[in-house]
Amino acid sequence: MTVPSGLSVAVVGRGASTVAALAGRLTEPEEGVILLDGVPLPELGRDELRQAVGYAFARPALVGATVHDVIALGPRAVGTDVVRAAARSARADGFVRRLPGGYGTPLDKAPMSGGEAQRLGLARAFAHPGRVLIFDDATSSLDTVTELQVSQAITGELGDRTRLIVSARAATAARADLVAWLHEGRVRALAGHDTLWRDPAYRAEFAPAVQDRAGSVR
Repeated sequence: MTVPSGLSVAVVGRGASTVAALAGRLTEPEEGVILLDGVPLPELGRDELRQAVGYAFARPALVGATVHDVIALGPRAVGTDVVRAAARSARADGFVRRLPGGYGTPLDKAPMSGGEAQRLGLARAFAHPGRVLIFDDATSSLDTVTELQVSQAITGELGDRTRLIVSARAATAARADLVAWLHEGRVRALAGHDTLWRDPAYRAEFAPAVQDRAGSVR
């Protein structure tokens, strides 16, 4: 599979999270090689790789003394303006400002829902954009409206980055430039969501939990 530079590609089907892990060398392939701009990932140093590839996860590890520190943590130092802009893009700014100390609230004094934690993880990824951003089910706990807003940021504001988006939501796949459809351990197709939607086997990837949502975006 070749992912064109600067496009958003939804990864759909069993094994999608494995593809996400391989793309940033969180795991190694049993055979074959992963290339970034033609360079095998093992030839890149750890620091170089972490600056080039960023992640947001379904269950992000929140590390830092304060909420600000959580978002700022990354391969390079970022200022307050960048942290707050990233939080706004991730739709985290509103709930952070409602905390007793805002961005300075100690992390252990900032109880959060799963969706709020995901938004902080997304803000951290937005604050440290590399050439490739990988979202591994990173919007799964968001409500439909917030997921739409965050997805618009992923496909719009970050449009100069290559983005891999693992998601079980048809609406998310529909907003991506391309969909990499995995089936029985292989890439069955790399095409637009509209094209793939004609195939009942592709539609079944989203059934039964989100197929109704798929209909709403057609």
